Amino acid sequence: AWKPNLTILVGGLALETIPLAIVHHLCKRAGSKFAFWSLEDPYELDFMLRLGHWFDLICTTDFSSQCFYPGDWFVQHLPLASPDLPAPQVGFKFPPTGRWLFCGVPFPNRINWIKAIRDTHPDGLLIGPGWPNYSSPTRVSSRRISREMLLTLYRTIPLTLFIGRRHDLANSSRVIPSTPGPRLFEAAGCGAAQLVCDSSLEIGCYYEPNVEFLPACNIDEAVDCLERASKDSGLVELVAQRAWKRTQSEHLYSHRAQQLLKWIGEL
Repeated sequence: AWKPNLTILVGGLALETIPLAIVHHLCKRAGSKFAFWSLEDPYELDFMLRLGHWFDLICTTDFSSQCFYPGDWFVQHLPLASPDLPAPQVGFKFPPTGRWLFCGVPFPNRINWIKAIRDTHPDGLLIGPGWPNYSSPTRVSSRRISREMLLTLYRTIPLTLFIGRRHDLANSSRVIPSTPGPRLFEAAGCGAAQLVCDSSLEIGCYYEPNVEFLPACNIDEAVDCLERASKDSGLVELVAQRAWKRTQSEHLYSHRAQQLLKWIGEL
């Protein structure tokens, strides 16, 4: 008896156990549009190409993956976003240190960046399973932490490193991801100053370099940013505030929901 106007599936399809054919049939009977927000492109692109025909609308979080979908499918680019979080504390004084934070899985490209950064700025905190046991002052935690704890760390450690991943799960087309992942938006929405390492040009569509984040295309630039941040806490605070304001105006999940509903209205 319950007939929704829209049914949305969010996540990935590699481990999906939902019987898509049955859900599609029920949506047709109820007059509901069936949409999917794919969070794992391009890493699960092969699964999407095999199963995506069940959906009326596919939203992919990766821009570079969009052109690999069949031309008769309704596919749109919808990046990830941030929850609506409180503004960063104004006037918070970081200690005079180049301390940094990174949370994530140690894919090979990330290990290379961390090794190089530690040569000059070893005072950092790594969170995630599988990281090497680096010597002090680098601290490593393999434990899963709560989301609340991560948000606290974003606010209290001077610089948060953002390093994209380069890893294939089911991507026979070997598509290179272009859109930044969720932590870029969430850290900015929390009020973190971010050092973005090895970023694609697309990140400039969401945040302005040297204004809302510090960019580093190579290790020399990363070291320079860490040096600047360690000497100028005002710069760190300003970058964090600007990133939070940009997130509030453009990159909350409410903004993504509005865009998705707009596309549904075009069907």
